[in-house]
Amino acid sequence: MNDKLGWGVIGTGRIAALQVQDLKAAGCRVAAVGSRQQAGAEDFAERFGIPNRHGSYEALVADPEVDIVYVATPHSFHAANAHIAIEAGKHLLIEKAFTITAEQAQGIAAAARKKGLFVMEAMWTRFLPSMNRVMALIHEGAIGTPRVLLADHNQYIPLSKALRLHDPALGGGALLDLGVYLISFASSIFGRPKAVTARATLTEQGVDELTAVILEYDSGAQASLHCGFLAAGPNTASIVGSEGRIDIEAVWYNQTGFTLYDAAGAVVEQYSQEIEGRGMQFQALEVERCIHAGIAESSIMPLSESIEIMETMDEIRRQVGVVYP
Repeated sequence: MNDKLGWGVIGTGRIAALQVQDLKAAGCRVAAVGSRQQAGAEDFAERFGIPNRHGSYEALVADPEVDIVYVATPHSFHAANAHIAIEAGKHLLIEKAFTITAEQAQGIAAAARKKGLFVMEAMWTRFLPSMNRVMALIHEGAIGTPRVLLADHNQYIPLSKALRLHDPALGGGALLDLGVYLISFASSIFGRPKAVTARATLTEQGVDELTAVILEYDSGAQASLHCGFLAAGPNTASIVGSEGRIDIEAVWYNQTGFTLYDAAGAVVEQYSQEIEGRGMQFQALEVERCIHAGIAESSIMPLSESIEIMETMDEIRRQVGVVYP
């Protein structure tokens, strides 16, 4: 019996490949992969040296070598994939966006809690060393009281590279793929918004290709956020406080540099640190730490907050008119 927790991966796309690369680099044990076709599982397993290959998700979650299931399918499949893993008694790391609706998120949380299983949204940005330092500075009062978040997540993603983004049945649109980073970042700084204002440009298929959001909070703080897949944006972020600000360089949700300024605009700290890989290993190590410690949820990305983020995105979609079948 292997002492290391075994990871099983549902899905064989780009995001699954990135996570598996970082899992292996961090010394985690990737035990199995599951795809809807055996050939897909075999190909992925050969690329990454994964021993167990399954031609269905049901077979993957039934694998006794698998302790944790990483769900890397399109958003619209997350809930179904999560429930079969929970039924099989497996812990879960679910790609962001966690689900496509808050109702689905609540269902996963309730099922996991009933079975005593660990579940976390894979918001990998929260676990990066750079973001750890940003949040530490905020909590230490380095910028005083946070007042404003300005953040951009615009990419150029042509139709030929991401048909899924244009398909309502697959949870398409900029919000769930790109905007989730922004909404989650705002949540980590300010908590739950008291008011949401959103505007969007929709495609002919009815999903958002450009979305602007203003979130307002009980403290009087505001977050001004923009996402889209029509053109590349600056992909920077700034947190403005009563006594200074933090400017995070591109790409702000990756491991990157930032500068801390005081109220007079003088540089207080410049951060720069290289890491191995993309940085998705840190969320996986948090999952393993919590499971080993018998902790039901991560304090960095708790289920209650993932549900609140989905509720905020539900309201954004309601305002802009994006409806999933």
